[in-house]
Amino acid sequence: MKQQTLLLVVCAAIICRIAYAQDPAEGWLAYATANYTGHITYMEAKWKVPDDPKRKGAFFSPWFGIEASDNLNLIQPVNPWSGDEWQIYNEYFQWEPEHNFNSEMHTVKAGDIVFGSVTYVASNNSYTIYHSDLNDGWSVQNSIPIQKAENGQPKTYNIVYFVFEKEYKCDYYPPNNEVTFFDIKVEYDGQEVDLQYTTSYVDNDCNCRAHVLNSTSIQITWDSTL
Repeated sequence: MKQQTLLLVVCAAIICRIAYAQDPAEGWLAYATANYTGHITYMEAKWKVPDDPKRKGAFFSPWFGIEASDNLNLIQPVNPWSGDEWQIYNEYFQWEPEHNFNSEMHTVKAGDIVFGSVTYVASNNSYTIYHSDLNDGWSVQNSIPIQKAENGQPKTYNIVYFVFEKEYKCDYYPPNNEVTFFDIKVEYDGQEVDLQYTTSYVDNDCNCRAHVLNSTSIQITWDSTL
């Protein structure tokens, strides 16, 4: 009986971990988010690559993305500092069953303007994710199939995120202390929508906060001197 009780407790713990393994995820600092009725058919944004950190060795990233309504599928053009250089690439993360895809990567420089977009393709129920460096012209494009829900229908992507992710000591972060996403455009069912964003954080570090500047600009700030 004791063994059966212990097994039930372990199984319950595993189920709880699965149930709570979704976005916003541990490791996110500040973020802004919004959602709307219908499904996202197009999204785009630009931002300037932050300054090089004074200390090397960390991994963190600003990014935007779209997410399924159950917060278990995330499509994102990312811009990580990978220890000693800035990179851009496309990423898809799926919580259940767990799966991660990273595209070809490209080195970018502080001050470069990068552009990302996500486009719904109705013919095969997928999203085309595109990422480019507008300074040197490099780009990458990938097709991400939409996972089916338990009812057998394709999941609905209706959530937007702008995020600064991965926790490190504050002096590892860029000394300009901000990244601003601008020229943001989001369409639901083919119509451009003026979204109402809310801001929050998961890990409360380095005073990292998201700020809604206007309907097309979101800024994330931190304090690298703390």
